[in-house]
Amino acid sequence: MNEITINELKMYSPNQVFLGSILGGPLAMLYFLWANFKTLGKSKEAKYTVIYGAGFTLALILFLRFVPEQIPGAIAQCTYSFVALIMVDTLQMNRDEVRAKDNYSFQSNWRVLAYAVGLYLMWLATIYPVTNFLVAIGVFG
Repeated sequence: MNEITINELKMYSPNQVFLGSILGGPLAMLYFLWANFKTLGKSKEAKYTVIYGAGFTLALILFLRFVPEQIPGAIAQCTYSFVALIMVDTLQMNRDEVRAKDNYSFQSNWRVLAYAVGLYLMWLATIYPVTNFLVAIGVFG
């Protein structure tokens, strides 16, 4: 009757964010960063993640269109995924910090995979209409 219940807070580890971003694209990266900020109670940082993430996504669409075909698109994907890994490690909580706290634990790897696949499909559904719109208004030739 006098028991104290501690709600366990689930975080995405730096490696989960990295691999989720590799598999799920930039929308997955943004989601994982946003979710960690929300879990940590950093609403301001979560809001900025969404705002800057929308700009980053549009810039990425524009940038990828101008990259020569000899350069693989995976370079950009690995670059922003690595940046996300560093952000989680420095601005949020690294793996050891999560393990050291009693009320924090890691999200399931299956959850990371499910979100990555779903958000990759959303990325594909987003990139083609946006690209076609930019072609229609004359941004791309």
